[in-house]
Formats: sequence, C-alpha cells, structure tokens
Amino acid sequence: MELDVRVYSDDGTLKEGGALATWGDNFIGCSERAGRSLLTQETMQGAMEKAGFVDVQEKLYKIPLGPWPRDKVLKEVGQLQYAHWVTALEGWALWLLTKFGAPTPWTSEEVQVYLSRVRAELRNPRTHAYEYARRVWARKPTVEEEKAKTPIKTEPEV
Repeated sequence: MELDVRVYSDDGTLKEGGALATWGDNFIGCSERAGRSLLTQETMQGAMEKAGFVDVQEKLYKIPLGPWPRDKVLKEVGQLQYAHWVTALEGWALWLLTKFGAPTPWTSEEVQVYLSRVRAELRNPRTHAYEYARRVWARKPTVEEEKAKTPIKTEPEV
C-alpha cells in the first residue's frame, strides 16, 4: 500500500493555492529534482504485471486528514492520519525542501513557516482534505500458467 503525496477535497474546502493544496506539487517537484519519484503508487500495478504476477488487482481508498467525516470508522481513520501528519511533517519536509525546493532550496525558516501553514489548515475543521491510498495485490502464476507463457522451441528443419 502506498499513499499519494497530493491532498484533495471533494467539496471545495481545500483553499486553492493554500499550503495543503500545494503540498503534493511541492513534494513531487522536489522528488523529481532529487531523482526519486514519489509517484510509485501510480506504477505499482504495472510493475507487478511486469514482474510476472497474475490476477493483479488494485483498490483506491480515500484517507481523510482529520476527524471531519461523519462516518465513525472514517472519523477514526482521519484522527489517526492527522496525528501521523502533524508528527511527521517536519521530517518529510525539511530535507526535501532545503535540498531540492524550487525555485531554489528553501531555508529552514521558510520550511517552518510553510509547515505552520500546513498545520493550521489541517486543524481547521472546515477543511475536508484527504489523500489517496492505493493497495495492489496479485498472485504468483501456477506452474501450468508459467508453461503456457513459455514459448515452445522447435527443432530446426533439416
């Protein structure tokens, strides 16, 4: 399972141009400049198929960022994800933004200001933000399936 670094909202409560709305693009850009993609969740299914797995399946989940959902289970998931975010933000951001931020690497102070904006937006109960989590699973092919995929070698004609 992998999380999408981008943050979404279905009801327009994510402030356009705000810290949460720009979070994903900032980090995707940093990861590209670092030569390490943060978009692995988009390539997992193809990678498993390329590796030879069969019956590859995929499921996408909306993971709320905060306790805003009405559904009891999603509310609890949102509380846990909120706690995960606020405790991990600095670790995620400091190295990437100070090394690979755009247009030039950010200062530690700029990162701290940005993170305070992210935290404030996360705390706002009117912000109904979420991120996607993608789960991909498959199985190893049976011996019969492997044999069926193996091309049959023929003897050269004499």
